[in-house]
Amino acid sequence: MPKKPSPNRVKTHRVYTVYEAADALDLHRQTVIRWIRHHGLRADCSKRPWLIEGRDLKGFLTKRRQKDRVTLKIGEIYCLPCRQAQVPAGHMADFRMKTATSGVLSGICPACDRMMNRIIGRADLEAFRAVLDVTVQQAVTGIVGVSTPCLTVTQKEARRANG
Repeated sequence: MPKKPSPNRVKTHRVYTVYEAADALDLHRQTVIRWIRHHGLRADCSKRPWLIEGRDLKGFLTKRRQKDRVTLKIGEIYCLPCRQAQVPAGHMADFRMKTATSGVLSGICPACDRMMNRIIGRADLEAFRAVLDVTVQQAVTGIVGVSTPCLTVTQKEARRANG
């Protein structure tokens, strides 16, 4: 079960019962009832079954998701354990290319001493270099020069026999 269900699973022009809303979001019905009673989800509770308009449900879910979003500035990386944006310790970071246009910026969190990663575009690298001391690392390549797969002993013997 997701912590924050996707608002895209809700159709705006549909009216949901509590059970239908819970089923569409893959949640327990008590979660939807709790949202109605305690968290401000609008619903028609004047008769049974309670009815929830799709646009109200979608708006409620969108607001819940937006509340926890963090906008990162140039030079900041989001630390997952700390749950906040941090400038890497010592203003130092490493950049590794992943594709031709983007790569991963890595640094150490000054609060918890764990690795933080942020995907950035190669075009943004110079803006980060103005704020941080960025070391560009070479991309790690796979195994090079292996032309044939490894053969077992019986396969080698079969090749020798066939000559």
